[in-house]
Amino acid sequence: MPFRLRGVIPPLVTPFRADGSLDLAAFEANLEAYAGSDLGGYLVLGSNGEAGSLEEDEKRVLVRVARAAAGARPLLVGTGRESTRATVAFTRQAGDAGADAALVLTPHYYKAQMTADALIRHFEAVADASPIPVLLYSVPQFTGLPFPPGVAATLSQHPNVGGMKESSGDVGLLARIRAVVPERFQLACGSAGVFLPALCLGVPAGVLAVACCAPGPTSALYRAFEAGDLARARRLHEALLPLALAVSALEPELAREIHAAYVRYIGEYCSADPARLKATVPVLAGTDDSGASIVNEVAGEPWVAASSAS
Repeated sequence: MPFRLRGVIPPLVTPFRADGSLDLAAFEANLEAYAGSDLGGYLVLGSNGEAGSLEEDEKRVLVRVARAAAGARPLLVGTGRESTRATVAFTRQAGDAGADAALVLTPHYYKAQMTADALIRHFEAVADASPIPVLLYSVPQFTGLPFPPGVAATLSQHPNVGGMKESSGDVGLLARIRAVVPERFQLACGSAGVFLPALCLGVPAGVLAVACCAPGPTSALYRAFEAGDLARARRLHEALLPLALAVSALEPELAREIHAAYVRYIGEYCSADPARLKATVPVLAGTDDSGASIVNEVAGEPWVAASSAS
């Protein structure tokens, strides 16, 4: 079956133990909790999963565990490296481990050398060698490289480049890319703040950090839009914005005040290595359920709040 990028996909967080090692039990518990939600798949080893701070053996373990727990849901794996050779090697490993698609970050250390031609040659070489579809990954807040629409247009002609995750939060850029790629090229919005506008542009999926802690309401937004209920989709979008900001901008006071109900989906972060503390998902504490109340009020559907003790 051809790979389809649809719906809401959480970029899985990577829990750590106190000694800095992977907490695989917590990782599996998150996946088990997500199994009951209306999600379009999972992404492992994305920015939200701290891929840049993980060892190679840790990455392989996470892919294997995610594949076993994902069931029939599509599994995307972040495979981008600074070199083409290393990217090809890990993309092949991900394919062998059962990934359905590879999310390939733009090389960015030598920014001045990352011309349009260099990026095209890099992604084409990866796509030529990959056993699974390749998704381009644009996240300029980390790479410092806005993705040129012309590069996306050229790469969209490659038979093994299946789509793109665009995470700049720039609706104009997303619209320009959407206008120059063919219909088969599947786009995903990577910024919850512009998810609803992206859906209006015809983008069929969102890879959203907020879905890690509020999978039900985030998916409800998508389903409301799909059903043509734009008013409900807009209300859900507005209700989820504070949570999305708290998750992505590290506003712990706001997060604790409004969204502590979702702590079970985030996991405990207590790594001894400061570089491996999750920078984009604050540790929430307490049992306040006001976040769940807001979502319940807008969504009009049951949503069980889980405290940090659950």
